[in-house]
Amino acid sequence: MATILEAKEVYKYFGGIKAVDGFSMEVENKSITGLIGPNGAGKTTFFNVAAGIYQPDRGDIFFKGEQIGGLRPDQICQKGLTRTFQIARGLGEMTVWENVMLAPKAQTGESPFGAFIFKRVKKEEKENWEKAAALLQEMGLYEQRNEYAKNLSAGQRKMLEITRAIMTDPEILLLDEPTAGATVDETKKIMAEIERLRDEKGLTFLVVEHKMEVIMNICNPIYVMHNGQNLAVGDPKDIQGNKQVREVYLGG
Repeated sequence: MATILEAKEVYKYFGGIKAVDGFSMEVENKSITGLIGPNGAGKTTFFNVAAGIYQPDRGDIFFKGEQIGGLRPDQICQKGLTRTFQIARGLGEMTVWENVMLAPKAQTGESPFGAFIFKRVKKEEKENWEKAAALLQEMGLYEQRNEYAKNLSAGQRKMLEITRAIMTDPEILLLDEPTAGATVDETKKIMAEIERLRDEKGLTFLVVEHKMEVIMNICNPIYVMHNGQNLAVGDPKDIQGNKQVREVYLGG
């Protein structure tokens, strides 16, 4: 299977701290790849480097063979790599529908010349409405479309984050703790949706998650990050049986 995302010896410094210290990984197309590690291991920093929020100090990041290290987040999103974000306070005051409609990329109406292309703007708006409605139905959020995001359960907010990201037409989604705060039932639903999106839409996922039942059940391969470096990589059975991983992360 082809590699869609590759990191080669990536470094990111904050002062004298190496948050990411020569980390390398490969994500295969249409895989659900896991990234785990203790708090402070550098996982979120690596996500932010891959998504263009931080610039790498050294190393290379390739998306479909193209160097993307150093590009802006919007440029990387346009290419098909999207990172999920928590629902910020301001967006919590908006409805589910409004949150989703913020997401489509490169909308003509956002251009200073968009007002002069009225028919095209209206066509795009109609297409985005139809797309949003279909996605909300798929993700089980259509009945909550007029609800303020702040009133959703933790699991529903996570589903909204994923839905919002899918509106950007990604090829790969970087999910940062997609089940954090979710109930057991919500966690199972989110896991099922990730697998469905991979199987039905051909999406690729790179998942950071602290719930081991999520990682071990849906991710293969799994990378283990420790002190900004790659400690181990393997399938769930390999990782569970790795002595170093148990010592530094799984509690011995």
